Amino acid sequence: MADVLDVPEQRAAQAEFPRILGDIGGELRGPTLVCVGGLHGNEPSGVHGLQRVIRKLEADRTGLQGRILALTGNRKGLAADERYLAHDLNRAWTPERLARVHADEDAVTDEDAELLELETLIAEAIDQAPGYAALFDLHSTSGGGAPFVTMDDTLANRALAFKVPAPHVLGLEEELAGTMLGYWIERGVPAVGFESGQHQDPGSVDRAEAATWIVLETSGVVARGSRPEMDNARQLLRRTAEGLPEVVEVRYREPVVNGQPFRMRPGYVSFQRVRSGEVLADNGNHEITSPENGMILMPLYQKQGEDGFFIIRSVRPFWLRISALLRHMRVDRFVHWLPGVKRHPKLPGAFLVDRRRARWFALEVFHLLGFRRAAKTREHLVVTPREPRRRKRLTT
Repeated sequence: MADVLDVPEQRAAQAEFPRILGDIGGELRGPTLVCVGGLHGNEPSGVHGLQRVIRKLEADRTGLQGRILALTGNRKGLAADERYLAHDLNRAWTPERLARVHADEDAVTDEDAELLELETLIAEAIDQAPGYAALFDLHSTSGGGAPFVTMDDTLANRALAFKVPAPHVLGLEEELAGTMLGYWIERGVPAVGFESGQHQDPGSVDRAEAATWIVLETSGVVARGSRPEMDNARQLLRRTAEGLPEVVEVRYREPVVNGQPFRMRPGYVSFQRVRSGEVLADNGNHEITSPENGMILMPLYQKQGEDGFFIIRSVRPFWLRISALLRHMRVDRFVHWLPGVKRHPKLPGAFLVDRRRARWFALEVFHLLGFRRAAKTREHLVVTPREPRRRKRLTT
Protein backbone atom coordinates (compact mmCIF):
# COMPACT_ATOMS: atom_id res chain seq x y z
CA MET A 1 0.00 0.00 0.00
CA ALA A 2 1.35 3.44 -0.93
CA ASP A 3 2.38 5.89 1.79
CA VAL A 4 -0.13 8.68 2.40
CA LEU A 5 1.71 11.98 2.08
CA ASP A 6 -0.80 14.72 2.85
CA VAL A 7 -1.81 14.12 6.47
CA PRO A 8 -0.55 15.87 9.64
CA GLU A 9 1.05 12.69 11.02
CA GLN A 10 3.08 12.23 7.84
CA ARG A 11 4.26 15.83 7.85
CA ALA A 12 5.26 15.55 11.50
CA ALA A 13 7.30 12.47 10.64
CA GLN A 14 9.17 14.48 8.00
CA ALA A 15 10.68 16.61 10.78
CA GLU A 16 12.41 13.46 12.04
CA PHE A 17 14.05 12.30 8.82
CA PRO A 18 17.69 11.50 9.67
CA ARG A 19 20.40 12.67 7.29
CA ILE A 20 21.50 9.08 6.71
CA LEU A 21 18.46 6.96 5.91
CA GLY A 22 20.59 3.89 5.49
CA ASP A 23 24.13 2.74 4.71
CA ILE A 24 24.23 -0.92 3.72
CA GLY A 25 27.00 -3.04 2.30
CA GLY A 26 29.95 -0.81 3.09
CA GLU A 27 32.17 -3.79 3.87
CA LEU A 28 31.72 -5.15 0.34
CA ARG A 29 34.09 -4.38 -2.53
CA GLY A 30 31.46 -3.84 -5.19
CA PRO A 31 29.98 -0.66 -6.69
CA THR A 32 28.58 2.24 -4.67
CA LEU A 33 25.29 4.05 -5.26
CA VAL A 34 24.53 7.25 -3.33
CA CYS A 35 20.82 8.10 -3.33
CA VAL A 36 19.34 11.45 -2.25
CA GLY A 37 15.65 12.14 -1.64
CA GLY A 38 13.93 15.34 -0.61
CA LEU A 39 16.46 17.84 -1.94
CA HIS A 40 13.39 20.05 -2.19
CA GLY A 41 11.50 20.13 1.09
CA ASN A 42 8.02 19.73 -0.40
CA GLU A 43 9.06 16.53 -2.21
CA PRO A 44 9.09 13.75 0.43
CA SER A 45 8.19 10.86 -1.89
CA GLY A 46 11.83 10.12 -2.69
CA VAL A 47 12.69 9.86 1.01
CA HIS A 48 9.78 7.50 1.66
CA GLY A 49 10.75 5.40 -1.35
CA LEU A 50 14.34 5.13 -0.14
CA GLN A 51 13.16 4.16 3.34
CA ARG A 52 11.21 1.26 1.84
CA VAL A 53 14.26 0.03 -0.07
CA ILE A 54 16.49 0.32 3.01
CA ARG A 55 14.01 -1.58 5.19
CA LYS A 56 13.83 -4.44 2.67
CA LEU A 57 17.61 -4.64 2.28
CA GLU A 58 18.12 -4.60 6.03
CA ALA A 59 15.69 -7.52 6.36
CA ASP A 60 17.11 -9.47 3.40
CA ARG A 61 20.49 -8.79 1.82
CA THR A 62 20.07 -11.33 -0.97
CA GLY A 63 22.06 -10.26 -4.04
CA LEU A 64 23.79 -7.35 -2.32
CA GLN A 65 27.30 -7.02 -3.75
CA GLY A 66 28.03 -3.32 -3.23
CA ARG A 67 27.03 -0.35 -1.10
CA ILE A 68 23.93 1.86 -1.01
CA LEU A 69 24.10 5.12 0.94
CA ALA A 70 20.65 6.76 1.17
CA LEU A 71 20.52 10.41 2.28
CA THR A 72 17.86 12.96 3.13
CA GLY A 73 18.32 16.25 1.27
CA ASN A 74 16.75 19.39 2.74
CA ARG A 75 15.81 18.23 6.26
CA LYS A 76 14.60 21.64 7.47
CA GLY A 77 12.66 22.20 4.27
CA LEU A 78 10.98 18.81 4.69
CA ALA A 79 10.07 19.63 8.30
CA ALA A 80 8.46 22.89 7.12
CA ASP A 81 6.92 21.26 4.01
CA GLU A 82 8.49 24.03 1.92
CA ARG A 83 10.55 23.70 -1.25
CA TYR A 84 13.25 25.73 0.51
CA LEU A 85 13.65 28.19 3.39
CA ALA A 86 16.39 30.64 2.36
CA HIS A 87 17.26 29.54 -1.17
CA ASP A 88 16.84 26.57 -3.50
CA LEU A 89 19.19 23.79 -2.40
CA ASN A 90 19.18 22.33 -5.90
CA ARG A 91 20.54 25.56 -7.39
CA ALA A 92 23.34 25.99 -4.82
CA TRP A 93 25.85 23.41 -6.05
CA THR A 94 28.44 25.73 -7.54
CA PRO A 95 32.17 25.73 -6.74
CA GLU A 96 31.95 29.41 -5.84
CA ARG A 97 29.15 28.98 -3.30
CA LEU A 98 30.72 25.90 -1.77
CA ALA A 99 34.03 27.75 -1.38
CA ARG A 100 32.23 30.61 0.41
CA VAL A 101 30.34 28.39 2.84
CA HIS A 102 33.44 26.32 3.57
CA ALA A 103 35.33 29.54 4.32
CA ASP A 104 32.74 30.77 6.84
CA GLU A 105 30.70 27.87 8.17
CA ASP A 106 29.37 29.99 11.06
CA ALA A 107 27.53 32.39 8.72
CA VAL A 108 25.64 29.96 6.52
CA THR A 109 21.91 29.83 5.77
CA ASP A 110 19.77 26.79 6.49
CA GLU A 111 20.28 25.46 2.98
CA ASP A 112 24.01 26.14 3.11
CA ALA A 113 24.32 23.96 6.21
CA GLU A 114 22.45 21.20 4.39
CA LEU A 115 24.74 21.70 1.38
CA LEU A 116 27.89 21.26 3.45
CA GLU A 117 26.68 18.07 5.10
CA LEU A 118 25.54 16.53 1.85
CA GLU A 119 28.71 17.41 -0.04
CA THR A 120 30.88 15.92 2.69
CA LEU A 121 28.94 12.65 2.89
CA ILE A 122 28.70 12.19 -0.88
CA ALA A 123 32.38 12.97 -1.46
CA GLU A 124 33.46 10.56 1.27
CA ALA A 125 31.30 7.76 -0.13
CA ILE A 126 32.61 8.24 -3.65
CA ASP A 127 36.23 8.42 -2.49
CA GLN A 128 35.78 5.24 -0.42
CA ALA A 129 34.28 3.34 -3.36
CA PRO A 130 36.72 0.66 -4.57
CA GLY A 131 35.48 1.07 -8.13
CA TYR A 132 32.31 2.27 -9.82
CA ALA A 133 30.31 4.92 -7.93
CA ALA A 134 27.18 6.81 -9.03
CA LEU A 135 24.59 9.25 -7.71
CA PHE A 136 20.78 8.96 -7.92
CA ASP A 137 18.61 12.00 -7.13
CA LEU A 138 14.86 11.54 -6.43
CA HIS A 139 12.30 14.32 -6.95
CA SER A 140 8.60 14.93 -7.59
CA THR A 141 6.64 17.66 -9.39
CA SER A 142 3.89 20.14 -8.53
CA GLY A 143 1.93 19.25 -11.67
CA GLY A 144 0.69 15.80 -12.60
CA GLY A 145 1.87 13.50 -15.35
CA ALA A 146 4.03 10.48 -15.89
CA PRO A 147 7.36 10.00 -14.07
CA PHE A 148 10.57 10.56 -16.00
CA VAL A 149 14.35 10.40 -15.81
CA THR A 150 16.54 13.52 -16.00
CA MET A 151 20.09 13.22 -17.21
CA ASP A 152 23.03 15.08 -18.66
CA ASP A 153 23.61 13.22 -21.92
CA THR A 154 26.90 11.47 -21.21
CA LEU A 155 27.58 7.88 -22.23
CA ALA A 156 28.03 6.85 -18.58
CA ASN A 157 24.68 8.38 -17.68
CA ARG A 158 22.99 6.62 -20.61
CA ALA A 159 24.28 3.28 -19.34
CA LEU A 160 22.81 3.99 -15.89
CA ALA A 161 19.55 5.68 -16.93
CA PHE A 162 18.32 3.87 -20.01
CA LYS A 163 17.46 0.72 -18.05
CA VAL A 164 14.72 2.67 -16.24
CA PRO A 165 11.54 2.25 -18.34
CA ALA A 166 10.41 5.86 -18.34
CA PRO A 167 10.84 8.88 -20.63
CA HIS A 168 14.36 10.31 -20.48
CA VAL A 169 14.71 14.09 -20.55
CA LEU A 170 17.87 15.57 -22.07
CA GLY A 171 19.02 19.18 -21.93
CA LEU A 172 17.74 20.37 -18.55
CA GLU A 173 21.33 21.01 -17.45
CA GLU A 174 21.62 23.70 -20.14
CA GLU A 175 18.72 25.56 -18.54
CA LEU A 176 19.41 25.08 -14.82
CA ALA A 177 22.54 26.24 -13.01
CA GLY A 178 23.83 24.93 -9.70
CA THR A 179 22.10 21.53 -9.60
CA MET A 180 23.47 18.71 -7.49
CA LEU A 181 23.63 16.36 -10.47
CA GLY A 182 25.57 18.89 -12.54
CA TYR A 183 28.11 19.44 -9.76
CA TRP A 184 28.98 15.75 -9.44
CA ILE A 185 28.93 15.06 -13.17
CA GLU A 186 31.60 17.74 -13.56
CA ARG A 187 33.67 15.72 -11.10
CA GLY A 188 33.44 12.55 -13.13
CA VAL A 189 30.57 10.85 -11.28
CA PRO A 190 27.69 9.28 -13.24
CA ALA A 191 24.58 11.01 -11.89
CA VAL A 192 20.92 10.81 -12.92
CA GLY A 193 17.63 12.02 -11.48
CA PHE A 194 14.11 10.67 -11.32
CA GLU A 195 10.86 12.65 -11.08
CA SER A 196 8.37 10.18 -9.60
CA GLY A 197 5.11 12.12 -10.09
CA GLN A 198 3.04 14.74 -8.30
CA HIS A 199 4.15 15.70 -4.77
CA GLN A 200 1.08 14.45 -2.88
CA ASP A 201 0.29 11.46 -5.09
CA PRO A 202 0.85 8.30 -2.98
CA GLY A 203 1.83 6.52 -6.19
CA SER A 204 4.92 8.75 -6.36
CA VAL A 205 6.39 6.78 -3.46
CA ASP A 206 5.77 3.50 -5.31
CA ARG A 207 7.49 4.84 -8.41
CA ALA A 208 10.44 6.28 -6.45
CA GLU A 209 10.98 2.88 -4.85
CA ALA A 210 10.68 1.10 -8.20
CA ALA A 211 13.23 3.35 -9.91
CA THR A 212 15.67 2.92 -7.02
CA TRP A 213 15.55 -0.88 -7.29
CA ILE A 214 16.22 -0.72 -11.02
CA VAL A 215 19.16 1.66 -10.61
CA LEU A 216 20.57 -0.52 -7.83
CA GLU A 217 20.59 -3.47 -10.22
CA THR A 218 21.88 -1.46 -13.18
CA SER A 219 24.76 -0.04 -11.14
CA GLY A 220 25.70 -3.53 -9.91
CA VAL A 221 25.03 -2.83 -6.23
CA VAL A 222 22.63 -5.78 -6.28
CA ALA A 223 23.20 -8.73 -8.58
CA ARG A 224 21.12 -8.97 -11.73
CA GLY A 225 18.04 -11.16 -11.27
CA SER A 226 18.64 -11.61 -7.54
CA ARG A 227 15.76 -9.55 -6.12
CA PRO A 228 12.03 -10.31 -6.32
CA GLU A 229 11.25 -6.58 -6.36
CA MET A 230 12.66 -6.05 -9.86
CA ASP A 231 9.87 -7.49 -11.97
CA ASN A 232 7.18 -5.47 -10.20
CA ALA A 233 9.32 -2.34 -10.43
CA ARG A 234 9.73 -2.64 -14.18
CA GLN A 235 6.08 -3.47 -14.75
CA LEU A 236 4.95 -0.46 -12.72
CA LEU A 237 7.12 2.02 -14.62
CA ARG A 238 6.34 0.48 -18.01
CA ARG A 239 2.63 0.98 -17.37
CA THR A 240 3.09 4.64 -16.53
CA ALA A 241 5.31 5.20 -19.60
CA GLU A 242 2.95 3.54 -22.07
CA GLY A 243 2.46 5.65 -25.19
CA LEU A 244 5.16 8.18 -24.25
CA PRO A 245 8.46 8.83 -26.11
CA GLU A 246 11.54 7.10 -24.79
CA VAL A 247 13.75 10.20 -25.08
CA VAL A 248 12.89 13.90 -25.28
CA GLU A 249 14.96 17.08 -25.31
CA VAL A 250 14.25 20.46 -23.77
CA ARG A 251 13.53 23.14 -26.32
CA TYR A 252 12.43 26.06 -24.15
CA ARG A 253 12.27 27.17 -20.51
CA GLU A 254 9.83 29.77 -19.20
CA PRO A 255 11.64 31.51 -16.33
CA VAL A 256 9.88 32.88 -13.24
CA VAL A 257 11.60 35.94 -11.84
CA ASN A 258 11.39 36.20 -8.06
CA GLY A 259 8.28 38.14 -7.14
CA GLN A 260 6.56 37.77 -10.52
CA PRO A 261 2.84 36.94 -10.36
CA PHE A 262 3.24 33.80 -12.46
CA ARG A 263 0.06 31.71 -12.69
CA MET A 264 -0.17 28.52 -14.70
CA ARG A 265 -3.44 27.88 -16.50
CA PRO A 266 -5.17 24.91 -14.84
CA GLY A 267 -5.17 21.35 -16.05
CA TYR A 268 -1.73 20.91 -17.64
CA VAL A 269 0.35 17.81 -16.94
CA SER A 270 3.80 16.73 -18.07
CA PHE A 271 3.98 15.29 -21.61
CA GLN A 272 0.68 16.90 -22.61
CA ARG A 273 0.87 18.17 -26.19
CA VAL A 274 0.64 21.92 -26.75
CA ARG A 275 0.49 24.08 -29.89
CA SER A 276 2.53 27.10 -30.85
CA GLY A 277 0.75 30.21 -29.54
CA GLU A 278 -1.37 28.29 -27.02
CA VAL A 279 -1.87 30.30 -23.82
CA LEU A 280 -0.28 28.34 -20.98
CA ALA A 281 0.08 30.84 -18.14
CA ASP A 282 -0.37 34.44 -17.04
CA ASN A 283 2.12 36.95 -15.75
CA GLY A 284 0.02 39.74 -14.31
CA ASN A 285 -1.84 41.13 -17.30
CA HIS A 286 0.42 39.36 -19.77
CA GLU A 287 -0.47 36.01 -21.35
CA ILE A 288 2.37 33.51 -21.74
CA THR A 289 2.14 31.26 -24.78
CA SER A 290 3.96 28.22 -26.05
CA PRO A 291 6.77 29.25 -28.45
CA GLU A 292 6.35 26.14 -30.61
CA ASN A 293 4.51 22.86 -31.01
CA GLY A 294 5.65 20.20 -28.59
CA MET A 295 4.93 18.81 -25.14
CA ILE A 296 4.86 20.62 -21.83
CA LEU A 297 7.04 19.46 -18.94
CA MET A 298 6.78 20.32 -15.23
CA PRO A 299 4.12 23.05 -15.29
CA LEU A 300 4.50 25.07 -12.08
CA TYR A 301 1.59 24.71 -9.65
CA GLN A 302 3.25 25.88 -6.44
CA LYS A 303 4.35 29.17 -4.89
CA GLN A 304 8.10 28.58 -4.96
CA GLY A 305 10.14 27.78 -8.04
CA GLU A 306 12.05 29.53 -10.80
CA ASP A 307 10.78 27.47 -13.74
CA GLY A 308 7.26 28.11 -15.05
CA PHE A 309 7.31 25.24 -17.54
CA PHE A 310 9.47 23.62 -20.19
CA ILE A 311 8.67 22.72 -23.79
CA ILE A 312 10.09 19.42 -25.00
CA ARG A 313 10.10 17.33 -28.16
CA SER A 314 10.90 13.71 -29.01
CA VAL A 315 14.37 12.53 -30.03
CA ARG A 316 14.63 9.67 -32.48
CA PRO A 317 16.70 6.73 -31.13
CA PHE A 318 18.63 6.73 -34.41
CA TRP A 319 20.33 10.00 -33.46
CA LEU A 320 21.36 8.65 -30.08
CA ARG A 321 23.09 5.71 -31.78
CA ILE A 322 24.85 8.08 -34.18
CA SER A 323 25.99 10.32 -31.33
CA ALA A 324 27.40 7.37 -29.39
CA LEU A 325 29.36 6.30 -32.47
CA LEU A 326 30.72 9.83 -33.04
CA ARG A 327 31.80 10.12 -29.42
CA HIS A 328 33.56 6.76 -29.44
CA MET A 329 35.36 7.92 -32.61
CA ARG A 330 36.39 11.14 -30.81
CA VAL A 331 35.15 13.31 -33.65
CA ASP A 332 35.03 16.19 -31.14
CA ARG A 333 38.83 16.55 -31.64
CA PHE A 334 38.18 18.08 -35.06
CA VAL A 335 35.37 20.51 -34.16
CA HIS A 336 37.72 23.52 -34.37
CA TRP A 337 38.19 22.80 -38.08
CA LEU A 338 34.58 23.84 -38.76
CA PRO A 339 34.06 27.39 -40.13
CA GLY A 340 33.31 29.85 -37.35
CA VAL A 341 34.42 27.49 -34.58
CA LYS A 342 37.56 28.00 -32.51
CA ARG A 343 38.96 26.86 -29.20
CA HIS A 344 37.94 28.96 -26.23
CA PRO A 345 40.91 31.06 -25.08
CA LYS A 346 40.24 30.46 -21.36
CA LEU A 347 38.12 27.32 -20.90
CA PRO A 348 39.96 24.03 -21.57
CA GLY A 349 37.99 21.78 -23.90
CA ALA A 350 35.44 24.50 -24.73
CA PHE A 351 34.77 26.13 -28.10
CA LEU A 352 33.53 29.52 -29.27
CA VAL A 353 30.98 29.26 -32.07
CA ASP A 354 30.44 32.35 -34.22
CA ARG A 355 26.67 32.31 -34.67
CA ARG A 356 26.89 34.20 -37.99
CA ARG A 357 29.62 32.17 -39.68
CA ALA A 358 28.57 28.81 -38.24
CA ARG A 359 24.84 29.30 -38.56
CA TRP A 360 24.56 26.03 -40.51
CA PHE A 361 25.90 24.10 -37.52
CA ALA A 362 22.90 24.04 -35.20
CA LEU A 363 23.31 23.39 -31.50
CA GLU A 364 21.90 19.90 -32.12
CA VAL A 365 25.09 19.05 -34.04
CA PHE A 366 27.21 19.90 -31.02
CA HIS A 367 24.85 17.84 -28.85
CA LEU A 368 25.52 14.85 -31.09
CA LEU A 369 29.26 15.33 -30.66
CA GLY A 370 28.96 15.43 -26.88
CA PHE A 371 28.83 19.16 -26.12
CA ARG A 372 26.41 21.27 -24.12
CA ARG A 373 25.62 24.96 -24.41
CA ALA A 374 27.38 26.74 -21.55
CA ALA A 375 26.61 30.33 -22.58
CA LYS A 376 25.01 32.29 -25.39
CA THR A 377 25.50 35.85 -26.56
CA ARG A 378 24.26 37.65 -29.62
CA GLU A 379 27.45 36.77 -31.48
CA HIS A 380 28.64 33.50 -29.96
CA LEU A 381 27.74 30.18 -28.42
CA VAL A 382 30.08 28.70 -25.85
CA VAL A 383 29.95 24.90 -25.88
CA THR A 384 31.71 22.65 -23.38
CA PRO A 385 32.22 18.87 -23.41
CA ARG A 386 29.53 16.78 -21.75
CA GLU A 387 31.72 13.75 -21.21
CA PRO A 388 33.29 14.34 -17.79
CA ARG A 389 36.92 14.10 -16.89
CA ARG A 390 38.12 11.00 -15.07
CA ARG A 391 36.97 10.91 -11.46
CA LYS A 392 39.53 12.31 -9.08
CA ARG A 393 39.78 12.23 -5.30
CA LEU A 394 37.08 14.56 -3.94
CA THR A 395 38.05 14.96 -0.30
CA THR A 396 41.30 16.12 1.20
